[in-house]
Amino acid sequence: MLGFDPTPEQEALREMAHKFAVNEIRPRAAEWDRDGAFPMELFRKAFDLGLMTGFIPEAYGGQGLSSLDTCFLEEELAWGCSGVTTSMTANGLALGPILLAGTEEQKRSFVAPFATEFRFTSFCLTEPGAGSDAGGIATTARRDGDGYVLNGRKCFITNGAHASQYTVFASTDRSRGHKGLSAFVVPRETPGVSSGKKEDKMGQRASETSDVLFEDARVPGMNRLGAEGEGFKIAMRTLDYARASVAAMAVGVARAA
Repeated sequence: MLGFDPTPEQEALREMAHKFAVNEIRPRAAEWDRDGAFPMELFRKAFDLGLMTGFIPEAYGGQGLSSLDTCFLEEELAWGCSGVTTSMTANGLALGPILLAGTEEQKRSFVAPFATEFRFTSFCLTEPGAGSDAGGIATTARRDGDGYVLNGRKCFITNGAHASQYTVFASTDRSRGHKGLSAFVVPRETPGVSSGKKEDKMGQRASETSDVLFEDARVPGMNRLGAEGEGFKIAMRTLDYARASVAAMAVGVARAA
């Protein structure tokens, strides 16, 4: 018989997250949501406690928590504020493709720094004309020597204005639809990368959402994850892991209602 009772270790994780929500999130959640604030100091405290790095494998400096462990944390944090939790957990979504499809060198270059440095990274899939229909993605990645030149606009990007690194899905062959998508890691300091308008949302306003623009942004070939044309598969595998987190956060929101 399957059992879903938490282990003592999971109970300790849940208690830590609940205490953080009670003491640090709930007292100001309504204020942050009303004002559309991005509570940077809160996020820094969460990072220092390990609440933003648990999903990172131990080999790269994290705690190596399982998906279930992470769900216990996210449920309690979302009980405090789902907007805050969305921004706190977005690094997991953006680093997921690298952990799933990256080489050892890519993981050490693009994942490990987030275990030791307080930084944000963003998952860039959605566009004005393409969300669930990933085959409609208009952002392109054109081969140029030993690298790629990216052009396009991503929208509704969590932490887009604050990220130091982006995981970007772009078409390397528009004629193949979703089979022509590829995945890339793009550092924020890359010339041609910028963030656009901040969305004025109806909810989760403590999580900042914005456009991210790529204008002749050139990245080296080593920044491609997997082979050309594997981007859709990488994105879907990543989102499969994320769905459990969304469900856990929904439970936390329901408990807080």
